[in-house]
Amino acid sequence: MMRKTAYIAMLAFLLAAAPFGANGTARAAVTMDDAIPAVAASPAPSPSGPVPSPAWAPGAMPVPGGFFDLTTRGKAPMATSVWMLYDARNLYVAFKCEQRGTPIAAGQTTNDVGFGLDDFVGVGVDTSGVGTDAYYFETTPRGVRYEQANENSRYRPAWQATASVNGSEWTAVLIIPLNVMRIHAGSPQSWRINFVRNVANKAEHYTWAYNGVMQDGSIGNGWPNFFDTRYWASWSGIRVSGDMLRAARPKPRAEIYGLESVGSDRKMFQQANGLFAPQNVRVAGVDLTYPITPTINFVGTLNPDYSNVEIDQQTIAPQEFRRSLQEYRPFFSQGASFINADAAAINNNVVFYSPGVGPFDRGAKVEGTFGKQSFGVLNFSGFDNLSGNEFHDTAYGYKHALQNRTFLYWADGVVAHHGLAGDDTTNEFGIAGRNLKTGFVWALDNASEHGSWLQNFLSGGTAHNSNGFVDVHKQNYEWNLAYEDISPYYNPIDGFTANSDIRGPSLFTWGAGATPYIKNYQMFLNADRFTDRSGAVHQADFGLSLNATFKNGFSINGLGPGIGELRSYALTDPAALGTTCGDPALPRSYFTGYPTYFCGRTDTFNFMQLPFGYGDGTPTPVDAAVLFGRFGYGMLGDGDNGPDYVHLYTLSTSRPIGRFLSLGLEYDGTFERGIASGMFDSQWLRRVSIGAQLGHDENLTLSLRAINGNGGFALPGTDVAAAYHRRFRNGDEIFMNFGTPAAPRTLNRFIVKYLFRFGGEAGT
Repeated sequence: MMRKTAYIAMLAFLLAAAPFGANGTARAAVTMDDAIPAVAASPAPSPSGPVPSPAWAPGAMPVPGGFFDLTTRGKAPMATSVWMLYDARNLYVAFKCEQRGTPIAAGQTTNDVGFGLDDFVGVGVDTSGVGTDAYYFETTPRGVRYEQANENSRYRPAWQATASVNGSEWTAVLIIPLNVMRIHAGSPQSWRINFVRNVANKAEHYTWAYNGVMQDGSIGNGWPNFFDTRYWASWSGIRVSGDMLRAARPKPRAEIYGLESVGSDRKMFQQANGLFAPQNVRVAGVDLTYPITPTINFVGTLNPDYSNVEIDQQTIAPQEFRRSLQEYRPFFSQGASFINADAAAINNNVVFYSPGVGPFDRGAKVEGTFGKQSFGVLNFSGFDNLSGNEFHDTAYGYKHALQNRTFLYWADGVVAHHGLAGDDTTNEFGIAGRNLKTGFVWALDNASEHGSWLQNFLSGGTAHNSNGFVDVHKQNYEWNLAYEDISPYYNPIDGFTANSDIRGPSLFTWGAGATPYIKNYQMFLNADRFTDRSGAVHQADFGLSLNATFKNGFSINGLGPGIGELRSYALTDPAALGTTCGDPALPRSYFTGYPTYFCGRTDTFNFMQLPFGYGDGTPTPVDAAVLFGRFGYGMLGDGDNGPDYVHLYTLSTSRPIGRFLSLGLEYDGTFERGIASGMFDSQWLRRVSIGAQLGHDENLTLSLRAINGNGGFALPGTDVAAAYHRRFRNGDEIFMNFGTPAAPRTLNRFIVKYLFRFGGEAGT
């Protein structure tokens, strides 16, 4: 306790002393209160014309306002000018970027590959004005394109980008069709906009619209993000004519795939639990979207493909709780944020967790936005190949939110019918608010679960997950105090629940700033203490970490201790098995011991983290870390009835090779020693990946991963995988894959998949 008190006192002192911005004070910048008049294009600018030119605006005047360096929290040292126009069919955006003294990074040649390794500029557009329909479009000095949408992680529309480099400056022109975005009815309209710029060789990020609460992060994993749409400026006076609405209306689209596979492992596919098991091969299927209105879609799927090998989610690092995975299937990814409407997010629990749904047969969904509302409702059914369980489930979500998030409320839930597991119904409701002047934020949320699935574990009654928090969020610090109450066995059958049978307070705080020698730093402290229904402490955690990026390129990425305690219970009375609580073979669970709480045992999960990096955010990063401490209980399986002392080692780097190749290297180790027995065990991972950029819409990747030893959580084995992808001008795509990087061994499986696309653009 003395050590924790000292850490808290140290952090409080640093927060109080932390300056904001390199010069101590943030300069004036474009804010959410600014309104920039929209200018119609007459005539439409040429994508290859000079920037600036009289075609871009009367008098060739750029959009007013300068850029802010979000990384250093000061004025952007390199000038950026922007022009933005519109007509009945397109948005037109032009950038002029000065870059004296820093080499222009432009090594990527394939669209949507290597985002953040090069310099780029981008425009953010929120056509709803309230944060529900937001998009980013980015391009590099070579005209390579990237794009994101907050309602669909597979957003890949066709649009134009051209760029040119002239000495120490470069220019870019973006032409974005209106029909790849959701355009609401009504005229005149006011959209929210922002412009961003990445300077790769300095690992610095510029933003045009700025608020001190906005946070920097790594490219694609924190920045640019859609949470900051509330701080974007208004682009006002947009005249929406009938011709514009007709041209902007999204087209219906259908994606039909044909798939063939060969090899002795052609029927091995990853299941919902992450393991590979036999599954009947699907040779054809369809995903379709039909716009009911310009902002509301019907989405359907029949025989959806589950062979996707894009994401390697393998790890050997031990951890306390279940890991959250990413969703990639088109049916679930479109409008996903509308289904999972909970905006409180004080833990990782969600009512509907689509990666937990394995292969399914068919589904239908309606999702979209209107006014200040977003909503979605979906139904899917299928057959679990592992358990022989037939399922037929429905999920829904609804949220009302003001653009500045000063007030919002939501509801979501799942009604699940599983033939073997039983029925399960969960409904969630929440409300939140924010005071922009004081920075005070609050939220309340409650989810209630009942059904025969729950009664398999909890006799009668209802399980719940209730939580709330109060928060003060300022420019360079934040304090958050929360309270959670999760009843025993709360665990929605289609949801994600890290732990149950916990109730108690939690706290986190962070402070951020910059100095003449440090580009930015952030200190983070968290603590919680949860008891279960027996009155014992079920979970307690304390963490203190420091992140800092120095101007010489070195960085500290989470330096500090993580201290955790987690209590487990025997699943059965040991007396009924003729054994005792000290039996290492006695089945146990960290999830809950309710109602009997047999053989309670508190285990430690402690780590001291020493992570360092060089060139993070640049095209050639190098990262290394050492973690060590008492972690878990008997992970070695040696029956010593004691915890293990664990060391984790990680080393990774990536870099371009010439103009068309890229190399990634990783070496990780888990090294364990039983404290009582002195027994050693270890596991080591080695990974090599090579990417080849074969054109603007064509690439090849090769990967080799080897895992040996038994000290970690992964199965030992060697895995070789290869993937080729090409997108044709008509929108069709072809995929050729050997094996999969997510398997513990090489799968003798070669898949050829051709995707026929009709109508609208991918992910729209």
